[in-house]
Amino acid sequence: MATFQSYLEQDKERFLSLLSKNRSVSATIKEVENQFDRMLYSFSNDDESDAVKDAANRMIQTAKNAASFLDTSGETQLWKRTKYNDAPVKGKRSPFFVLWLLLCLLFCLGTAGNWIYVFYASADPLNLYLPAAAVILCGLFGILAGMTAHRKKTDKQEEIQAEIVVDIQKVYRSVLSTVLIIDRNLEDIRTSERIQARKDLKERKESVNKEELDLLAHLLEAAYATKDDDASQEMISQIKFYLHNRQIETVDYSEENVRWFDQIPAYEKGTLRPAFTTDGVLLKKGLASLGSEK
Repeated sequence: MATFQSYLEQDKERFLSLLSKNRSVSATIKEVENQFDRMLYSFSNDDESDAVKDAANRMIQTAKNAASFLDTSGETQLWKRTKYNDAPVKGKRSPFFVLWLLLCLLFCLGTAGNWIYVFYASADPLNLYLPAAAVILCGLFGILAGMTAHRKKTDKQEEIQAEIVVDIQKVYRSVLSTVLIIDRNLEDIRTSERIQARKDLKERKESVNKEELDLLAHLLEAAYATKDDDASQEMISQIKFYLHNRQIETVDYSEENVRWFDQIPAYEKGTLRPAFTTDGVLLKKGLASLGSEK
């Protein structure tokens, strides 16, 4: 008699392998439900009573519905990601830029005045080039100051994501605990069925009229003695049919059921009178011939 525990242990390696492929909580719950279905399918092919199969089906469905409550918590892994965004700084211009702008303006005015002076006074041309070079340098410094005023600022953002990794061994132990409870409940149902079967058998045995059985046994013994006769065959058939309706079966002699027969020596080996049984329990012994030479 197979149990859900045996089915789970037989399928342990595959079950753990499937759990390890995706260790998220949702995938684990789905795989646990599939495992319950596989075990129920195997159990449904076993030779069990309808009451046991119905109870197993109800308990497995309950276990599947409660799969989301299994203790699947394992390690918590943290994932960190940093993002950098460049954004221009808005606001007033730098005083450094304003200062250079004023200096450039003054040098421009000075250079213009110097050119006028050189042009009208025929002064040394070197006096023209020096102020012009100074204006160019001031312009370069002004450009640098402007770039500094409009510099870009790097915006740093950090994202943290937590992920729970399922402990598959803990999941397996939880499923095992569940099927152990199911097996124990099913065994209680089987025990109740056996007790009830013994009660029913006892009631049937007590309800059997021994005088009636003795009479039918004698009639069958007489009919077996002349069983090649059509009338005897009809009597045997009618008596067996009557007993069958009373949940009593007739059993002929064989090597497997020797214990149900009294044996006597006779010329031909075989059944002289069939035994009476109900649910595999002997009600009245039969009579058999061992066979012997003349």
